[in-house]
Amino acid sequence: MGEVAKRRQAAKNAELAAFETCAVAAGPPHPEGRAAFGKHAGNVAGICNAIDRPHGEPQQRAARGGYESDGVVDEGGGDINSEGLHFAGLRVKLNNVHMSSLKMNNVQEESLRDQKKSRRRLQILEIARGIISSKGLRSLKVRDVAEAAGCSVGSVYNEFGDFDGVILTVNRETVQALTARLRGVPAEDPVRQLYGLAETYLEFFAEHANLLRSLFEHRMEDDRPYPDDILQMVMDAFALMHPPLVRLLPDADDVKIALLSRTLFSAVHGIISLGLEERMVAVPPQMLRQQVEQFLDAHLVGLGIVPPR
Repeated sequence: MGEVAKRRQAAKNAELAAFETCAVAAGPPHPEGRAAFGKHAGNVAGICNAIDRPHGEPQQRAARGGYESDGVVDEGGGDINSEGLHFAGLRVKLNNVHMSSLKMNNVQEESLRDQKKSRRRLQILEIARGIISSKGLRSLKVRDVAEAAGCSVGSVYNEFGDFDGVILTVNRETVQALTARLRGVPAEDPVRQLYGLAETYLEFFAEHANLLRSLFEHRMEDDRPYPDDILQMVMDAFALMHPPLVRLLPDADDVKIALLSRTLFSAVHGIISLGLEERMVAVPPQMLRQQVEQFLDAHLVGLGIVPPR
């Protein structure tokens, strides 16, 4: 055999030995002719993946054939290996974490804005209530409230719609507090309950005179109607005199009882309001209490009801 033929045979033997080494490392061929999978089924790789690809073109073609026969093709023309899939999945997970972080930050920012808005609303109400309580409704000015709250007039309007909204909110809280106080009067004896309601109303009025006056004195801008919910709250307060009158006058119809309870409530309110009015002749609280009791005595006697002794 000539020298050239010997070199050719040696090259073929070396190539055959290298191919057999890769085949042994990758495992036996797949019975269907596809490239064998590695130990972990999730890693998609062909035969001789460990061979340096720049020097193993035949093996790369064999591996690429293995990918194609398994239905996984790299559309970009390169190999799809386990490392590429791993980093692609990692990028997806990082993107998901980033999106979750952004959503969490947005929720936190919205929560902080809501908390700030709630604090500002409470602050505006507290300032408005303080001015009404100390100086009266006529002294309440939106610019004074905004300046004391450290915000603009526009911010006050944004929170409550208009300045009426501020006053109405304060009035709602006032009538709610009054009604809660009146509901605490014992109801065992209907006659004593009527006197207890009148006395409790006097005590509340003496403590919160300007706030209670604001409830009855406020007029809506542009002659808009007074909100129905506040009117209903006031009527509910009137109605607290209804149950004891029903027990005292079982033969009276509901219309008469309703009118009577409203008359009693209005009369007691007028006596107390005028008695506590500082611009007129103010009546000391103790004397005012006696006047309210005397009025109830006379009214109950007129209804045929014996007042308590």
